[in-house]
Amino acid sequence: MWEEPYVNLANESHFFNHVGFEMIEAEDGAVTIVLDIDDKHMNRNDTLHGGVHATMLDNVLGAVLHHRTELPSTTVSLNVNYLAPVKKGRLTARATILQLGYKSATVEGVIADAEGTAIAKGTGTFKILRKG
Repeated sequence: MWEEPYVNLANESHFFNHVGFEMIEAEDGAVTIVLDIDDKHMNRNDTLHGGVHATMLDNVLGAVLHHRTELPSTTVSLNVNYLAPVKKGRLTARATILQLGYKSATVEGVIADAEGTAIAKGTGTFKILRKG
């Protein structure tokens, strides 16, 4: 179950909630976010909009970093690889930290569809916002 700082991470982001993400897990240094695809998430080709992939990855990458450090951070760069189209169902995104320094971190994540097929993968560099 979520400890208080991680519950607040989802509750304090209006955009996170607007898109429809839900945090379901934070343990052993990993974080999981899910999204049930809705019509509002689709592009004109009737597949999941690439911006949703990027948003989901950015959120799960930042969440796992917050889970580990309990510090705020900001995205410096985000690289998304789109692997397969998806039209419906539940998506699951998981992330892990590749490198954690004092001022920055590199994090990677994967989004999978309901069958477990990877539909997108991403890496991000984050600046850790420490006081002082």
